[in-house]
Amino acid sequence: MKSLKAIFVIALIISSNLVFGQEPSFYELTFGIDSTTTPYKANNDNFVFIRSKRGSEPVKATSAGDSIKSFVIQKIVLVFSESLTSELENRDAYNQERWENLMPTYPEFFQATTTYKNICQCSQDASSPSYKEVQGFYIYYTPKGVSVPKKEVEVVKAEEPKPNEPKKEIVKEEPKKVVEVAKVETPKPVEPKKEIAKEEPKKEEPKKAKEVESKVEEVKPVELVKKEEPKKEVEAIAPPTNTNTEEVSDSKNKATVPPAKPRKAKDPKACRTACYGTGESDLNAFFKDKVVLTKKMKKDEVDLKLQLNVDGTVKKVVIKGENPELNKLVEEAVKDMIWNASVKSGLTIKSEVKMILKFDKKLKGLKAEELMVSPRLGPKCLTCASDDELFIK
Repeated sequence: MKSLKAIFVIALIISSNLVFGQEPSFYELTFGIDSTTTPYKANNDNFVFIRSKRGSEPVKATSAGDSIKSFVIQKIVLVFSESLTSELENRDAYNQERWENLMPTYPEFFQATTTYKNICQCSQDASSPSYKEVQGFYIYYTPKGVSVPKKEVEVVKAEEPKPNEPKKEIVKEEPKKVVEVAKVETPKPVEPKKEIAKEEPKKEEPKKAKEVESKVEEVKPVELVKKEEPKKEVEAIAPPTNTNTEEVSDSKNKATVPPAKPRKAKDPKACRTACYGTGESDLNAFFKDKVVLTKKMKKDEVDLKLQLNVDGTVKKVVIKGENPELNKLVEEAVKDMIWNASVKSGLTIKSEVKMILKFDKKLKGLKAEELMVSPRLGPKCLTCASDDELFIK
């Protein structure tokens, strides 16, 4: 038994190390959604609070966050505020910015067993200080030396030798354990139910939130492209967005331009994978024309990641490469690209495109290799159908 436990622990450590070595992606996460009309309160004492922020710059590291990098992260809860029902339209885009600004600072928090949740402080008083002070990320962790599986094993061990003991002692101990578990576990589901019941005038918000949740859950994980550690990373946002280092209040966001709405296809079952022009030939022609290489640049390669909006415009650019000059050329070229957006169930959706750019002698320019699109759609989806074919003019 001891040898089996040791093997299990070693396997768990190896798997956790593999997870920590990967760069997380927003499109690979599944989020739960909830709301409250009162300021959020943490469930227990084992958590670290990190102030969230919008824009393109990552959140700043904190001493508290650094102290739990090697811990097991149970769940991450993002708490945000909304005082108007009209703010629901921009909720997805704003929350994505908040999550993506946490990922580069603390990739160690995004583990295989970690769960993720968005909680809206939906109230007319959401702009007050009492709500703003508690909005941000709550990182719930398991302290070192504490493990749920170990507790279950100890209970089994304690019950096995008890047949030789008096029956009265066994009867007394079992109900006590049941009562203790009930006292700890039952209050958790009751609290959110009471808060939701009080919110009588806003019955439409939870329904919309469920629709957002269903869209997020449809996203499937994508294999990450292999990336070299010594490469420098350059990020650019297109079109430009707010780069303030502090959390932007919702009242200031009213003047911002709302994101593009999904476009409906003729066929409600239409499906298309994101592509540029008519396919890879047009994509390679684009890089050949827009990125003029020097002799030194021909030896280098670039890892490129593009996040696309529902209208095919580029929202965010992530570049990794050893040549800073080549990185800048690629960044300037791609930030104004317009792709054919991915289509799923007759609607355009957000997507992420990854590729490696290398010089090709035959093309005499950069060639896109290992092209991957997330989320992955079915094999029957049209690879690069035109808009005229899919949409009503």
